[in-house]
Amino acid sequence: MNLRTESILLGLIMLWCLLSAESGIAATITAREFKDLQVIGHHFSTSIITPTRQMSIKDPSEARYIVLKLFSTLQKGGGKVFTNDFMLRYFHSDGREDRNECGAIATAETANIGEFDNFVGGNGAFITLDSGNIYFGLVFYIEKDVDRIDIHRLGVAEPFTYHLGTERLYSISVFTNKDFNTLSEAVEVIEAGGYQVVASSETLNKEITGTTILYMDVAESQAREISQRLMTKLGVVPTVKKMDVISEDDIVVWLGK
Repeated sequence: MNLRTESILLGLIMLWCLLSAESGIAATITAREFKDLQVIGHHFSTSIITPTRQMSIKDPSEARYIVLKLFSTLQKGGGKVFTNDFMLRYFHSDGREDRNECGAIATAETANIGEFDNFVGGNGAFITLDSGNIYFGLVFYIEKDVDRIDIHRLGVAEPFTYHLGTERLYSISVFTNKDFNTLSEAVEVIEAGGYQVVASSETLNKEITGTTILYMDVAESQAREISQRLMTKLGVVPTVKKMDVISEDDIVVWLGK
């Protein structure tokens, strides 16, 4: 390689580094770089609606999506993490082995089980994580007869095991712009019906009025049952309609003024 060629190559490398820095191109990290990775909770859903697609279960009595909330530490710089970095291995009740790839991934700000930023789904979908203590979410398809999963990570020989249990409760989020007592009463009466309230807060847009219940495709009957409960407990008359917002929960309840 002559001096002129070396100079051109060096210039191209410097230009690529400069463009990468200016455009904010993130490095790629693999799941093996997570330290003390652990699942801190989960919930189930019949659908996952992302900004670009919807993943849906046809028969929730046979299978669900499991939404895992994870915590870990990244000691080095952050970067992109892909759905392809994670896979489930598990056994059915009859002993048959099965596997499933990660269907969606999301960042999160807190340890709250139902708190996530928007999920991104599909083969090769990714999120960008910063270094330090991090929370994020993974979504997998899982059948009804599975109560334990082994989570495999790219570049890590040994998986870690997580116990799901046998319950497959419908997941509910409740938001209000009223007072805390209204929120608390709504959560109480919904949970009494055998549902899992995965998120509740007083962060509903102040412009929203009335009570609205949004449901995923196969959760309409559950939404109408919750509507009856809220009518009896709070004296409201909810509007019940199909989900038209981004969500990873079966049902979303808005308690507006």
